[in-house]
Amino acid sequence: MVATFYAGTDWQCTSEPYLERKAVTDDLWPEGAQSGSGTKDTLTAGEHPILAIGAQAQRPYNVVGFVVTYDSATDIAVLNVAPGFVALAYVANITGYAQGSANAWAASLDKHVPVWIDDSDDLAEGVTLSRSPVNDKDAGNPLAGYTWPAQDEWTDSGVGGGNTDPYPKAFSSDAATAYLTTCVMLWPSNED
Repeated sequence: MVATFYAGTDWQCTSEPYLERKAVTDDLWPEGAQSGSGTKDTLTAGEHPILAIGAQAQRPYNVVGFVVTYDSATDIAVLNVAPGFVALAYVANITGYAQGSANAWAASLDKHVPVWIDDSDDLAEGVTLSRSPVNDKDAGNPLAGYTWPAQDEWTDSGVGGGNTDPYPKAFSSDAATAYLTTCVMLWPSNED
């Protein structure tokens, strides 16, 4: 189980684009008390989750962003909301729910597939993304973006050169909830 949001110095998969916006944690979810149907980690300095911004009532049309910094003294987070920015995130293999519980899981995670902000109880405390477009209450999840190879995951190019394509990446289970850490490219929903 992943109990805390992603932290560490290696959270960026690309260095740009950057479009930073501030938000107080009351406007971010799933985070702490704003976690919707479940309990999530409470944001602390040094963590870099991808979160939805704005009221849950406007879902699935929320802006999403990666937390760049958080200041507990002001309760303000700075998020990068630039489409095309790529950073590491935990992704759950849940692809669907029935009667309030996960009932479908992916065996693997491929590159360039959509992931959504999911505030369901079924996800671990530090995980905000799944492969399901709806949560455990059948409410639409905001599109976070798409899985994307890291700079050292491009075949025969990229950082280090001579790389092999690691996708699809296998989850530890296809019959229960499991997690992978992978790069995710922010991309706004194109739904009407």
